[in-house]
Amino acid sequence: MSQDISAGPYQGVPEIEVAVIKEVGSFGQQLGIISEAVRELAEKVGAMPPAKSAHELAKSGEASRELTPLEKLDVLIERVDRVKAAYHESVERDAIRALERLHRVDPGASSKLAARFR
Repeated sequence: MSQDISAGPYQGVPEIEVAVIKEVGSFGQQLGIISEAVRELAEKVGAMPPAKSAHELAKSGEASRELTPLEKLDVLIERVDRVKAAYHESVERDAIRALERLHRVDPGASSKLAARFR
């Protein structure tokens, strides 16, 4: 799935949007910071559901009721965290396979490469 997130005329000044993405952070980074800040503030004022994670709540019998915006935010954060974790695991698996292939072909080169990351 791809989503066009390029700056368009309805988003303000395109040059500024591009500069912010390049110099400050991607939309994902910006949303991640905002989401974590909202979650932290909600926890400090006792507004987050303490007993269950929102993901567990959504899967439980209480799923028939509408989740609050904070619960939806918590579900969103958990889903993003799971996607990131799966991506990291996939990259690590690919790197291990590549290093194992290199080791079979050229053990010296694989040792040299592994030493670069120690």
